[in-house]
Amino acid sequence: MEKVKLAAEALIKARETNQPLVDFPDDSAPKSIAEAFAIQDEILTSRGAEIVAWKVGPSSKEFPPTCAAITRENLYTSPTQLSKSLRLKAVECEVAFRLAVDLPADEGPYNSSEVKAGIGTAMVAIEAVETRYHEWPVKDPIWALADSQSNEALIVGGEIELDKLEHFPDFHASLTIGKKVKAADKGFPGGDPFALIAWLAGHLSERYPLLSKRGLKKGDIITTGSWNGVDFANSQEKISAVFEGLGQAELEYS
Repeated sequence: MEKVKLAAEALIKARETNQPLVDFPDDSAPKSIAEAFAIQDEILTSRGAEIVAWKVGPSSKEFPPTCAAITRENLYTSPTQLSKSLRLKAVECEVAFRLAVDLPADEGPYNSSEVKAGIGTAMVAIEAVETRYHEWPVKDPIWALADSQSNEALIVGGEIELDKLEHFPDFHASLTIGKKVKAADKGFPGGDPFALIAWLAGHLSERYPLLSKRGLKKGDIITTGSWNGVDFANSQEKISAVFEGLGQAELEYS
């Protein structure tokens, strides 16, 4: 546990000072997915911040699904601004969901249909992506996982009741950064978003008591991954994610 605390302290310092981390002190770098999640838990415990949202991402050939908690100070309502001092200024356009019920970790496993029935609303989201490390892309996905899966902030637009969405999940979507427009209308590449949330609910039962006792709460917002990869903005550029029939979210680094 001492190495977990050292790694967590290094990441907290890098976030607070905006000084990138080149390496972890005293061989405390995470070497497994379990160690990465333990570092996430230690950061949450040390910061004592309120969890109000989550990010969850699909599995790949090399890696299982990933997740990270998002605290109140990192959740924003659109339109908003983030500091231009942030190094990456990377963004993803996403769809997020707000739970209308609790999903206790010890009452799972849940399936996709059960999760969908527990969703109240959907909304457009922009995830602001940053790394606390000195290089991008992060050389080791386990390092990225320890660093809250590179989350800086989540910006959410207006909410629409899930059962009133006519074209879900077949949205026509786009991400605009300054004068550049990138379509995101090929569907959600991560598969079934409700299956991802079901995985998240079950996964929390394996985490430190801070999370296993909490589970997923009514009112939690869960964003389920990018529709078109990662894009990069410059300072003062207007960023807008639009999903027809759902709404939009706006961000600017200034």
